Amino acid sequence: MLDARIRKRLGSRDGRGPVIDVHIRAADGITVLFGASGAGKTSILRAVAGITDPDQGRISLGDTLFFDSASGVRMPMRKRRVGYVFQNHRLFPHLSALDNVLYGARAREGRSPRDRARELFSLLGIERTADRHPGQLSGGEQQRVALARALAADPAIMLLDEPLSAVDVATRSLLVEEIAEIQRKSGIPFVYVTHNHTEAIRLGKNMLVIDEGRIVQEGAPLEIFNAPRTAPVARVVGAENIFVGRVLGHHPEDGITSIELGSCKIEASYCGLPPGSRVTLGIRSEDILVSRERITQTSARNVLEGVIRHIIRDMDRAELIVSCGVDFKVSVTPATVRILELEPGVRVYLLVKARALHLLA
Repeated sequence: MLDARIRKRLGSRDGRGPVIDVHIRAADGITVLFGASGAGKTSILRAVAGITDPDQGRISLGDTLFFDSASGVRMPMRKRRVGYVFQNHRLFPHLSALDNVLYGARAREGRSPRDRARELFSLLGIERTADRHPGQLSGGEQQRVALARALAADPAIMLLDEPLSAVDVATRSLLVEEIAEIQRKSGIPFVYVTHNHTEAIRLGKNMLVIDEGRIVQEGAPLEIFNAPRTAPVARVVGAENIFVGRVLGHHPEDGITSIELGSCKIEASYCGLPPGSRVTLGIRSEDILVSRERITQTSARNVLEGVIRHIIRDMDRAELIVSCGVDFKVSVTPATVRILELEPGVRVYLLVKARALHLLA
């Protein structure tokens, strides 16, 4: 098991830069470090690998001590048996794919490094790339070669720093399954950095949400995405709608609490707080449905009438800003915008289930 206590101040000569202060445990399976860019995720991996040293802390893998500021222990990177897959692959451009994998490869169970490399090429389905150079490979092929190179060194732990950010959606989906299978077969812990929800859910056995150098929530990925505990966690994991309201009353028999949000009244899951209490609620934009007509026969406790103020378009999604007394961000597909003929000024109804609203500390 990886046990890493890391405290490190980043990037400021005047001593006022952001501080990473975390305690990370990673055992069986894949541990996901999730957070926005600049949260400190990569710096944590670099400290575990030995690329940089913490200012204070202790890092061990099982019985092997990598670093201890108190006793002055600092094991060199080359001795740590850490596999590291970088975001930008970092393959040697002048070497073939096979020679990239052979670089630093170790013999294993009586097999030569070359046999081990061939085995990994077969496992990752890249046998045909062996004699090609990185410039002749697709993004997905380069990433598979980078994975093979890291595994060929027979690591005791694998660190993966947003390894799929540069590949297309279809390739990413395939590689996610391959990474999960490789981890199962290797039996070693993987620490996986991402800010992609799908990768975190499909790969992570455990997830640590990192915000400004701190762990703000830990648990199963799906549980955290569905029920963030605090407003900072909600912002990190994508609950774009965060509101401060006031408890109006309760309906315990229905498991419901009525809450006032500005001039909007909404029903959420029962919270038990006294009427008049201030509460913070969060809801993800994709958990809100849109209709052009008022729907009465629905399981959603909230049907909110509002007007579209803005539409922000992207390639695969559109974000509506809908005013219902307070402004809701609503994520829909471009097809929804077209089919429902949505545009600024159009009156719509938002359908929100009570359990989709999360009470935040």
